[in-house]
Amino acid sequence: MRALLRRLDWTLAAAVGALCVCGLVMVYSATRVAEAPGMVPPSPLAQKQALWMLIGIGAFAAAIAFDYEAIARWHAPIYAGALALLIAVLIIGHSPTGAASWIAVGSFRLQPSELTKIAVMLSLASFLSRRRDTIGQPRVVLLSLLIPAVPVLLVLLQPDFGTALVMIAIWFGALYLVGAKARHLAAVLAAGVALFALMWNLGRLPLQEVPEPVAKIVSKVALRDYQKRRLTVFLNPQADPLGAGYHVIQSRVAVGSGQVVGRGLGGGTQGRLRFIPERHTDFVFSVVGEELGFIGSAAVVALFLLLFWRGLRIAMLARDSLGTLIAAGAVSMLIFHAIVSIGMSVNIMPITGLPLPFVSYGGSNLLASFIAFGLLQNVHMRRDRIIF
Repeated sequence: MRALLRRLDWTLAAAVGALCVCGLVMVYSATRVAEAPGMVPPSPLAQKQALWMLIGIGAFAAAIAFDYEAIARWHAPIYAGALALLIAVLIIGHSPTGAASWIAVGSFRLQPSELTKIAVMLSLASFLSRRRDTIGQPRVVLLSLLIPAVPVLLVLLQPDFGTALVMIAIWFGALYLVGAKARHLAAVLAAGVALFALMWNLGRLPLQEVPEPVAKIVSKVALRDYQKRRLTVFLNPQADPLGAGYHVIQSRVAVGSGQVVGRGLGGGTQGRLRFIPERHTDFVFSVVGEELGFIGSAAVVALFLLLFWRGLRIAMLARDSLGTLIAAGAVSMLIFHAIVSIGMSVNIMPITGLPLPFVSYGGSNLLASFIAFGLLQNVHMRRDRIIF
């Protein structure tokens, strides 16, 4: 084990460590002012985030303890367990924010869709690594698409459009790096756009003449009005300044007011006075921009670029196609999250509710991010077989 630990990618570890420290500081700063009755106390959220980080570090240790080939052999039960949890969410799911995405046991809440990303990543890597020589065949590409398709459908029924997109991003990243033909990926992308257009218009269909079970599924999969507003309002937030555009407008004000060096920790009015909704989760980068300014924001972006570079390097240097695919899935997941979350905050991406990995508050996402980080390190540590 010592020989393996010496082979950790310490540059990647330093980037993740810096993001975690930034996350703790930002969560504390964004939630520490709570004088008004009924508001969240200043310390518990940061304390919970620190606790989840400790749990995440434990998950990271477990993810690097065993050879990734041994972990991948368990992909089928892991995938089946993830699907079972997603089905359980549809039956007993907890809905604090409009989407029934959590399973609640007392004060403990778990978001199974976050861990399902890891299951999709492992199953996809296992499937494609056994068909490395036939990846150019359309049949293999379509069969591989079934792996994320089932959980994507279950996640859309919650509904959680953002998480569904992450699973598709994992699929695209893995297929692209393993050498799938561009025309096949373009065909799937075109089909996805057509499916999205169908989801956009499903709500207009007359469902009275459709059997009730089918009508329920259609109504679940169809995009809600609030989702449509979220996806379009970033083009013109002023069209609905007190509704769907409110998040974007306040976020832009926060990021712009930070200027070069920021207002200082705890000095941001948009975050401190709670003008930014979800300031410690989906819009935590807005708090970074307001309190740490352009310099702090650029540093966070640089850390994610470093993570992206090291992740791609690990995928390219992996000892086999299984390692390449696992690393590709992990880095696709983390970077897609980062691009969308940062893009939401600066109004260049639609609002999809994706947290910023290692920075946003949230135990389930933090746990999944640490597992993905652990799998990346696992592939790097075992890029050459070690003989003791």
